[in-house]
Amino acid sequence: MSLIYMSGLASLIYLLGLAIYRVFFSPLSRIPGHRLAALTYWYETYYEVYKGGQYFRVIDEMHAIYGPVVRITPNELHFEDPEFNDVLYPSGSKRKIDRPEYAAARAGTPGSIVATAQHDVHRRRRNALNSFFSGANVRRLEPIIQENMHKVLVRMIASGEQSEVVEPHHMFKACASDIITFYAFGDSFRFMDRSDYGQPYFRSGEVFNSMTHIFGAFPWLLTLAILAPGWLVKYVKPEMAEFVDRREWWIGKVREIRNSNDPERAKNTIFGGILDSALPAGDKTDERLANEAQLVVFAGEGTTAHTLTSAVYHLLANPEILKIVKKELLAVVDHGRRVPTFQELDRLQYLNAVINEVIRLHPGAMHRQVRVCPNDAIVYIDRERGVQHLVPPGTVYAISPLTSHMNGNVFKDPYKFIPERWIENPEISRAFMGFSRGTRACVGVSLARRELTAMLATIFNQYDLYRGQQGPTLELYDTIRRRDIDASKDYITPLPAKGSCGLRVRVRN
Repeated sequence: MSLIYMSGLASLIYLLGLAIYRVFFSPLSRIPGHRLAALTYWYETYYEVYKGGQYFRVIDEMHAIYGPVVRITPNELHFEDPEFNDVLYPSGSKRKIDRPEYAAARAGTPGSIVATAQHDVHRRRRNALNSFFSGANVRRLEPIIQENMHKVLVRMIASGEQSEVVEPHHMFKACASDIITFYAFGDSFRFMDRSDYGQPYFRSGEVFNSMTHIFGAFPWLLTLAILAPGWLVKYVKPEMAEFVDRREWWIGKVREIRNSNDPERAKNTIFGGILDSALPAGDKTDERLANEAQLVVFAGEGTTAHTLTSAVYHLLANPEILKIVKKELLAVVDHGRRVPTFQELDRLQYLNAVINEVIRLHPGAMHRQVRVCPNDAIVYIDRERGVQHLVPPGTVYAISPLTSHMNGNVFKDPYKFIPERWIENPEISRAFMGFSRGTRACVGVSLARRELTAMLATIFNQYDLYRGQQGPTLELYDTIRRRDIDASKDYITPLPAKGSCGLRVRVRN
């Protein structure tokens, strides 16, 4: 027999043995799910890469058939049981929780806190960021946020002069980007001052996001993309040019702060604080901090803009709910004030319920929250079926925010927009995954909530729903929820249906 024949036969025997082990003898073989998902990672790849971010639908179908815990890859389980959320995502130091390496690669930002696999390293890196997103430090940003809210009103008034139909998503993304970038570096691209809101850059970022699942399936491609010089990336994918330029800007700003003698810059900017922290030198390299910047800015831009877009849709599509919001604003915000203060925002209980309900229905980060417990086994009891499952140490597990948020046992009529549910029954927060949970929950949640309440309060303090009346009004224009607002594809962030223009609104003065 030839060497090639022997090698081929050996490979075939190995693959056959691996397949038999995964399906019949793996510690996870007793967990229900589709056999192809247990057999090969290519099952997920087919739906994520070829079908385009569709595996979240397949997972929900598995739950409908097999119950609250299903096996979705050879070494990953997915849960749909809100009562178990805090067991899988513990807070404090109850036990170490890692992220699997392949999930870190999917993020596309090696070395950032989201892409850090090991629990202890993640904790060290996150601690350098935590103080900048505390409630007290976010309050110091009130003048910056208010300045940008005034810019929003100026741009909306300009659109209203011509009764223009606008796509608010662009404005929301530009505003969120200017705020988080200024906080990170003490400077920004001032997208709110540009006529196009910086759309070429954001399109470039969307191209990068579109490769999320490819990077997850083929991590070596991410390595090549990172190592490739900027000019080569621009040549191969010209639509990435703005992204490459911005990444170089981030690196330049990191170096500028590193070499600055201005103590205020180190004290008042996120990356000044990181460089001035007790982190080891290996965590302060230009490359790692550029990836951290990419994560912080991307997260601060896209998720905030997505939530605001969805919120404006639901308020305009539900006049009775908007009426309650307007009444609350009238009672809380000083008459004549164009932009509410933080103190006033703190009193907007109903508007905050609206925001919770928007994030429940339209989470800005919808991909499943993947974790692994390296040292401890987890016991799960399926009470409905009377079955106990043992999750061995090192097993990857996950919960998808949208799956948890659409659980009918917790959220009555889960597809309906009902803000009152958050006031009448605060216990439903146990199923809320909008900012993840546990030790790896979103570090920027305080800033995100401030921006969301400030933007919505500012807009609807000035504008009402158009009913043919005079005065500043907004009107939905050719916007359908299932086509333009609901998640149709999962690319970590949600995307609407193909061909959708997203939310469109006619602005009248």
